[in-house]
Amino acid sequence: MKTLILIPIVVASALAAAAGLCRLAGVPLHGRDLLLAAGVAVVAAEAGMIPAILLRRSDPELRAQAALGGTVVHMLLTILIATAVMVARVVEPATPFVVWLTGAYWLSLGLLVWGLIGLAARQPVKAK
Repeated sequence: MKTLILIPIVVASALAAAAGLCRLAGVPLHGRDLLLAAGVAVVAAEAGMIPAILLRRSDPELRAQAALGGTVVHMLLTILIATAVMVARVVEPATPFVVWLTGAYWLSLGLLVWGLIGLAARQPVKAK
């Protein structure tokens, strides 16, 4: 459950650090693209936690399948939302949005997997 709080904090911190490095290097920041990419990655990662959270008290096999399903939800939702953002012309397809999204996606995927491992590895709660 702490992963739900950790994902937005870490993604925001990492992208803020990357934005600071871009500013120091004199590279254009494209702040709107940065914020949209962070939002897409965070929403997708938070949604990827839902199957595992719902099945956290079930058998280990179901928890493992829910964890796998969570990573699939994360990937597909990232693609869906990013495509919607580009089709709606909020950003242009050839902008830094794709670069920011790539970094945010892999970071959020790593955090998601870390959280899912924690949920899937727990022993099931048995009623006595």
